[in-house]
Amino acid sequence: MENNESFMVYNVAEPYQEVNFYNRAQNWFMPEHHHTYYQFIWVIDGTLLFTIGGEEYTLTRGKICITPPLQPHSLRSTTGYCQFGINLQTPKDTKGMIGLLDAYIPDFIIIDYSHNLDLLPVLEKESRGFTKLSKIKIANILDGLIVSCVEMIMNGNEVNFKNHLLTFLNKNLNQKITLSDVSKELAISQSHLERLVRKEFGCGVIDLYNQLRINKACSYLSASYYTIENISELLGFYDTSHFSHFFKQKIKMTPTEYRKHKNWTK
Repeated sequence: MENNESFMVYNVAEPYQEVNFYNRAQNWFMPEHHHTYYQFIWVIDGTLLFTIGGEEYTLTRGKICITPPLQPHSLRSTTGYCQFGINLQTPKDTKGMIGLLDAYIPDFIIIDYSHNLDLLPVLEKESRGFTKLSKIKIANILDGLIVSCVEMIMNGNEVNFKNHLLTFLNKNLNQKITLSDVSKELAISQSHLERLVRKEFGCGVIDLYNQLRINKACSYLSASYYTIENISELLGFYDTSHFSHFFKQKIKMTPTEYRKHKNWTK
């Protein structure tokens, strides 16, 4: 940002009511509030801590967070940060941008948009000039940004989401994982996370996590010399009794019975 100066521009073009460049100081804080419009925050530099739905998310350079209307949230930064912001708060939507967001981004989400950081100097230049031509240029860039974000969610991000989710769950099979833990790791709201997981796997997050634990337990029982106690510890159960009860609920036989059955069928 030029001279680290904060500024905003109103009435860019439909549906972009406001765009802004803010330079927030160290230990900056904005208490909980909500908007009647979609808000985009694209972090240019520094670190923004964004709290929504009881969870705090960390946004660094290149990350965009999209907050739908009427979702209470607060913001803070210990380091200070710079942002480019967009507020879509016009009742008119002839281009269908807000309708697109309603359809594909019903919940708070964070997107890594660092590959397009080169757009920011152009946006800043046009926002400072702000002629009739500048308004058209800004609106065209913002249209492309929104469409790109939606496409990332619909297409490429699905593979990344699945891989990130499974990697995180498999790395933490010995922990007591909660929906909140997974939501923070993947930087999406709990409700949106549950929808994505049910669409992809046909079950909820915790059910998926427990199925991965069972799969790993079955693997240990059939292909290792670990004792039942060892496996119980490796998978984060309180004790062998807890593990055996959990295993029997899912597999309909005890770990010992399962191991004997597998050894007999080899």
